[in-house]
Amino acid sequence: MEHEKLPSHSPLREDDVRSESAYAHRFGDWSSMQYLVKFGKDGSTRSQTFYNGDSVSTRMDAVREAIIYVRENWADYPSLMADLRAYIHELTAAGSESGTADTTPYLPTVLSSRRAWRSQPTSHHAFLPDDESEDLSVIRLYTSKVGYDQIFRVINQAFRTDELTEAEQRKRLRSAVFLVELLNIDLFNYTYREPQAQNFHGTVYRGVVFSDAQLEDFKNLAARPVAERFWAIPLAMMSASTDKNVALREFASVPPSNSGSATDETGPRHPFLWRIHVIGLHAEYLRIYHERFPTSVVSSICAVPIRQLSDFAGEDEVLLRGPFFQLIGIREEAVELEPGREQRIYVMELVMLNVNRDHPSTMQLGEEKGEQARKLFGCLVGMWRAEVCKQLAAMYGLEGDVEQYNEIHRGEYAKFMKIFQ
Repeated sequence: MEHEKLPSHSPLREDDVRSESAYAHRFGDWSSMQYLVKFGKDGSTRSQTFYNGDSVSTRMDAVREAIIYVRENWADYPSLMADLRAYIHELTAAGSESGTADTTPYLPTVLSSRRAWRSQPTSHHAFLPDDESEDLSVIRLYTSKVGYDQIFRVINQAFRTDELTEAEQRKRLRSAVFLVELLNIDLFNYTYREPQAQNFHGTVYRGVVFSDAQLEDFKNLAARPVAERFWAIPLAMMSASTDKNVALREFASVPPSNSGSATDETGPRHPFLWRIHVIGLHAEYLRIYHERFPTSVVSSICAVPIRQLSDFAGEDEVLLRGPFFQLIGIREEAVELEPGREQRIYVMELVMLNVNRDHPSTMQLGEEKGEQARKLFGCLVGMWRAEVCKQLAAMYGLEGDVEQYNEIHRGEYAKFMKIFQ
């Protein structure tokens, strides 16, 4: 099946030029997040990531422990914030010594704020004042270039294991989780307040330039059985745009080449376009879950359009939070990177669900009921993802994959029926 031809760049307005020069790197950034990626069931690829190798389960346990600790100790918010403030000060001081430190007006606001889930009164008081609980300064921090770099510096350094004691790494990881939780709250409060930001679904794009080895990692992943053909960034966020041109601009640094790649002092570089199909959970599946667990809040904070909050609204940004991607396939397509000049580049087809249970109501279910809810939700998500991926596989003529997705659906349905026995 032939894909649509991607359009050439539209003429840049002055505002677009300013935004591109100031901040465009987030739509094609890979270096900040590659260490945080988990590939497939075992996390194994040629890339060295926090989730790579024999210790994947141990490291996932460390992340889960940090998440549980932060949520169970939310009443001790001042101490959690003090630890985050000290950690960021440590990183900023290190940056000052190396000449790389910078500041943003949003960071002081974040570090002096008190946050609460918009639909969840705190143990100390009811809803916080609008100017404090809904200033959305964590999202605004992310949408600035300096803030983006600061957030990823906190997260990446927390995941480094070299020359750190177990206690030091645990404290850093908790601070990183706390910062991500603050972003979760901002995203939830924003979608709660702005109905047009809820339940985003559609196609978004990223444009990344990869080396041979990086491209090979994803080709190897695409060659796996569909049950193992997924990857995720559990504790991070990623920018994408509903405008393909924003993603295509990321390839401006790659010299023209008839072969679809170019070579510089670091070796071959390949334009790699990501086409991400964002879908919500089917309404019937959501009804089944809420019928069984009516107090459990389900949100759509995994993909939130933040155009209204961004310093660069013309980039039509959608923030992908902790994305989990099912890889449908990778193929070469003809793309018009410059007016009147086509080039064949690699395009990766991905599916992600915009549905999430990260909310205090999840922990309030208790251990036994919470585990039942987790299993049911997992089955419903698994069934719907398999259905959507099967449709895409059929559309692209991947008949062998269609049957594999059918098998996954049958397995999830069997688990679903067992829950209701």
